[in-house]
Amino acid sequence: MKLFLSLLLGVCLLVPAQSFSQDLKQVSIGPYLGYRAGVSTVVTPQGRKNGVGFNNIPEFGLTSYFPLTSQANIGIATELGYSTYSYLMISGRQDATEYKLSHSYLTINPNFFFRGFFIGVNIGLPMASDYDGTEIKTSKQETIAELKVGGMIPIYQDESGELNLVIMGGYFLSGIYKDFVKNDPMKDILLTDEPVTKIFNPRPASLMVGFNFLFNLSKSQEEVFDE
Repeated sequence: MKLFLSLLLGVCLLVPAQSFSQDLKQVSIGPYLGYRAGVSTVVTPQGRKNGVGFNNIPEFGLTSYFPLTSQANIGIATELGYSTYSYLMISGRQDATEYKLSHSYLTINPNFFFRGFFIGVNIGLPMASDYDGTEIKTSKQETIAELKVGGMIPIYQDESGELNLVIMGGYFLSGIYKDFVKNDPMKDILLTDEPVTKIFNPRPASLMVGFNFLFNLSKSQEEVFDE
């Protein structure tokens, strides 16, 4: 949780003051592309250590925005995408062998958007999973819930839409596996010096940096609300 709070602070510092004076956003939709790094926040059993993992491929999807008022940039921003979360499990012994675990999800993420910042909950359905290329069955994984906070910073705007830099921090509210004692993929690979229990079920915190382009679907917010 401390790592997530650090991510939240970092996001707040990275969203510049000009986000509060940007042009009013319109009803819009468009693609996004991002790159993510993560680490499990759960204390490991003795014999293992956590490490930061970087995704091999970017994540992608669609972002939509609907304003709740014509007076300020306050609205609902929703993402539908394919997201991957990677982290390292490292041997706590002298060899310090590293294994990268990656979990991919079909995700939907409704956010409350307020003048450049957003906060929401991400729901993810397991689609693919592996450690160093060895498949992990998705039937062993939970549908995930993730708290997400971030900022959307305009880089370019015209009448057709806007290009934004997106910075997003996330924290899993639940563990990855349905029964970690039984389904721990590292149980025969990274031996531990104490019994593995459900409290060691990994919960990643992550940081994603990317871009979206939102195409305007209305001429102006005033016309939307006048209707």
